[in-house]
Amino acid sequence: MAALLGVVGCGPSSVPVEAPAELRPRSEPIEYVGLTFTRPSMSADEVRAFLDPLIGTAAIEGRGHADLEVQPGVFLTVVPDARTPEQVVVRMEMQTVRTAERRTVLSVPASNTYGAVFIDTVQVALARAAVIEAERAGSMEPFFLEYRTQSPNGGDLNVTVRFEVGRISLTLRTNAARTSLQPGHVNQAAFAGRPFETLAGTVWFSLSRDEFSFFSTRAYGVTSGAAQNFRDFQLLPHDWLRITVTPKLSDALADVAFEVVTTDGRRIPFARAPASYVLGEQFQQSVYRMVDNMLAQEAAAVGSSAPFEVPYYYDDPEGGGVVQVIATGVQGTFRIAYAVESPVRFLQDVEFLPYQGRVTIPDDVTPRVETCEDRGSTSALRGRLTLRFDASATVRESPSLAGPIRGPVWLSVYRAADVTIAGPRDGAEPMASFEAADVDIASGLSATSYAVDGELPAGEYQILGFIDIDGNSPTTGDPDPGDPVTLPIGGYKIECVDNPVTVEFALLLPEGR
Repeated sequence: MAALLGVVGCGPSSVPVEAPAELRPRSEPIEYVGLTFTRPSMSADEVRAFLDPLIGTAAIEGRGHADLEVQPGVFLTVVPDARTPEQVVVRMEMQTVRTAERRTVLSVPASNTYGAVFIDTVQVALARAAVIEAERAGSMEPFFLEYRTQSPNGGDLNVTVRFEVGRISLTLRTNAARTSLQPGHVNQAAFAGRPFETLAGTVWFSLSRDEFSFFSTRAYGVTSGAAQNFRDFQLLPHDWLRITVTPKLSDALADVAFEVVTTDGRRIPFARAPASYVLGEQFQQSVYRMVDNMLAQEAAAVGSSAPFEVPYYYDDPEGGGVVQVIATGVQGTFRIAYAVESPVRFLQDVEFLPYQGRVTIPDDVTPRVETCEDRGSTSALRGRLTLRFDASATVRESPSLAGPIRGPVWLSVYRAADVTIAGPRDGAEPMASFEAADVDIASGLSATSYAVDGELPAGEYQILGFIDIDGNSPTTGDPDPGDPVTLPIGGYKIECVDNPVTVEFALLLPEGR
């Protein structure tokens, strides 16, 4: 175990400290969009073969990924940065569905300095996992390792290698640049400053309450267990990750340091941070409370306990990084995770990458309000509906559209108050019904207008229905998956003697609806 500090009675620190930093939320609005995808089952060799051309020696030497299709229509390219031999630029392009144009959606710097450490750490962690799994399948505790780079100009990239339940997966999570929503600054960088990268890792252990008590109370050189300090302590089964805890009793602190031991025996400092004994004691007592609650609930009824989590966070942002000890409990099983993060390493930034979509915004977006006179009618307390039909761009461009948008139409007219987005409320009855044997909107708005029988009281209405484009609903009058259907968004007003409206089929009925 590591910094599970549970010692009290130490005097206050004699080291002067700066005034506390101000806690405040971000004040300006921003936006961004991202992509995340996972390769769910990989071998250790496949992981290495992917990482080396991304942030390893191959990338630095100009043998990086070139137009690698990581998902259909998503391409990854890595090129050396001409400004420095230690850095590459990782770019991701996406091919749009409608026009097949390529858009650059990510452009971030990355260094081989941290890239090499990440690859070495992944290699030794997966090698150790393979040994343990070979001894007893399913016995290796889970872990995941992360490389992170973030640029105010180009976005951020997170590469995660995960080992869980005997399987290796690799996830790429990307976000494009965070841009401003301040008027006059849309699609401009919302942040300034230097880009940076970090490494992170989380490893898990299962243990008993007594094991937690021992390690959190005696292993820090304060009690009678002084000789049992963590010195190059192997965090079994993750014995590639070592911890050393150095008590600093006069400051009421302990220095907690993590190293990675590579497959060839090199030692790489990974994270380091101070932790106070007083907060460690609070963490210890919080864990006791939650574990005892869980065990009591499980004793009363197996599987009845509520899940819990107790995090203990400490960091040294400038000098060492971040350490988190996270205690969890699920149905009687108590576990500890160590989540560590390296110090920030600054990089050279790329040019700002704006979003590349093109949206035409009309000068005047105020909808024209038509009067009854504009429609060639007069105001009335009751009126008739005249319908024309169209289909949304979503329907027309859907890859699931099975054929021309033509066929019989079934509709029901409801009071708007009787309809939600899920359909008519329970017990609601339609005010009118409509059927047409053959409506053709394959090329656009229907050329024919159709009258709904009868007059309806003035008010707001919703029109629900579908067009049977595959010809298989003549008896039931119900749509099946793939038929274009209406959605109750917006509404239709009856306020004139004659009320012409356009009914839009919004989308194709999904499976299971």
